[in-house]
Amino acid sequence: MSRAPDTDEQVVRPSTVVRRIIGRERLPELVARRDAPGLAFAAAHLALLGGSGWVLWSLLDTLWAIPLTVVHGVIIVHLFAPFHESTHYTAFRTRGLNAATGWISGLLLLLPPTTFRYEHTAHHKYTQDPELDPQMIPMGESRLGFWYYASAVPYFRNLLSELFRHSLGRLNAAERRNVPPALHRILVRESRVFWCVYGLVAAISIHYESWLAVQLWLLPRIAGEPIMRVIRMSEHVGCARAPSMLENTRTVFTAAPLRLLAWNMAYHTAHHAMPQAPFFRLPALDALLREHVAETRNGYIDFVRTHHQRMAR
Repeated sequence: MSRAPDTDEQVVRPSTVVRRIIGRERLPELVARRDAPGLAFAAAHLALLGGSGWVLWSLLDTLWAIPLTVVHGVIIVHLFAPFHESTHYTAFRTRGLNAATGWISGLLLLLPPTTFRYEHTAHHKYTQDPELDPQMIPMGESRLGFWYYASAVPYFRNLLSELFRHSLGRLNAAERRNVPPALHRILVRESRVFWCVYGLVAAISIHYESWLAVQLWLLPRIAGEPIMRVIRMSEHVGCARAPSMLENTRTVFTAAPLRLLAWNMAYHTAHHAMPQAPFFRLPALDALLREHVAETRNGYIDFVRTHHQRMAR
């Protein structure tokens, strides 16, 4: 596992406006990292994953397997939360725990951590800039595009294409712009390691004539992704194409179980305003910023409803 430059950890410094709202005396407290909260959240997430997987396995031969595949899949795709935090190095204070979490969750999600880290760095630097934000979702700004993206078809097509290209040593223009040249070989190596792991899983499954990897991982992974695509769109789609993080990012006030499953990423404006703040500090940061946030929604259904009303105007 390679070590990314330390400058990547800081991504984007809080703006002058954000620092003034928060107050200089609060900054050290809000960026202080700890291992214990990450370990507690990770343990709870793994317990949910193990529990939902066991229930699904127990009922594979019944019709209950259909809804349970979706439920288990939603828990799997929310591994994106610790994956995302680990690429910021804010899931834990210990760097090795962040690296291990990034690799393990990345393998389950088909997301190589180094590729994502630098793409996500650019996303934070250029949020909602159509030319420079590699994670912007302009497709979601039309009704047809919204539901097509929510289907996760374009997401998986891009994901698999990226893994395939990188394994052949091919990077596109955005990747060459966002990833330092010295790390291009790491992107290639990571994708090849991923394919080797997936090949090993396939070989073991074929040898033992087992469909468990498909039934307990791949199918749920696919079935749960549309939920994650809607959540991802809720963060920025329809927000202002402006440089201020208080305007170009949306906070969604959702039910506590879903918010905790997402490691507090529903407080997305707070996260973008101060990417150095660990996930467990985001509720406090949101409380300080809330009255200054331009875009908020009361749940993901409210986001979908109001976004479609806006598009109809």
